[in-house]
Amino acid sequence: MLTQAKENTRVDECNQWYETLVSYRKKLTDFKTDLYAFSPGDKDSDGLKGIDHFHNQFHIQLVNVHDLKHELKQHRLMVGLPEGSFSPAAHVEMKKEVDFLTGYLDKLESEYQNFKRVHSQ
Repeated sequence: MLTQAKENTRVDECNQWYETLVSYRKKLTDFKTDLYAFSPGDKDSDGLKGIDHFHNQFHIQLVNVHDLKHELKQHRLMVGLPEGSFSPAAHVEMKKEVDFLTGYLDKLESEYQNFKRVHSQ
């Protein structure tokens, strides 16, 4: 019974992580759209470099989110198997990957918001 509860908890965590990644995908897509609307007005060199940087980062991070979501789907199938069929360390490692990516995306969002404040004046 305790083993089943652990498996359910792991699957629930995977579902939460997946939904978190879905929300970050939406944010990145919105930022990309916002950047397109924002970019025609900025003509200075630093502004253009920033626009290029954020355009590239949003694209790269959308790919990273997609890849991690795919890994997470596979992982979710594994943790749903009976205890002993997978390594619990793999679940810990998956959490680290999700935490690392979401931390990076939070930092990127902060940098983008700061960039917009500076260059929208």
